[in-house]
Amino acid sequence: MADPHSLREPDELERLRLENTDLRQRVVSAEAAIEELRADALQRRQEVRALVADLPVAMSRKTLLRQVARDAVRHPDKKGVVVRVVNKARRTVRNATR
Repeated sequence: MADPHSLREPDELERLRLENTDLRQRVVSAEAAIEELRADALQRRQEVRALVADLPVAMSRKTLLRQVARDAVRHPDKKGVVVRVVNKARRTVRNATR
């Protein structure tokens, strides 16, 4: 009489091999996506550094606040800007009280 496990083993091994192959392909795909994101982040970081290098060294608070207010008024996502400002203020207060 044949062992019931021996009949299932080749099918089970083949299923596991296919699953393993699929998982490896997913890992390779994820690693490629991560590498692409890292390259994009490095490029954006370099662009930001170039922009910062072009900024004036000193700026008055009044001028800075005026520019921030002007940018906020012109920003297409005003609600998002307000939410980020409020969250930043909360974090600042929370960190100051610790």
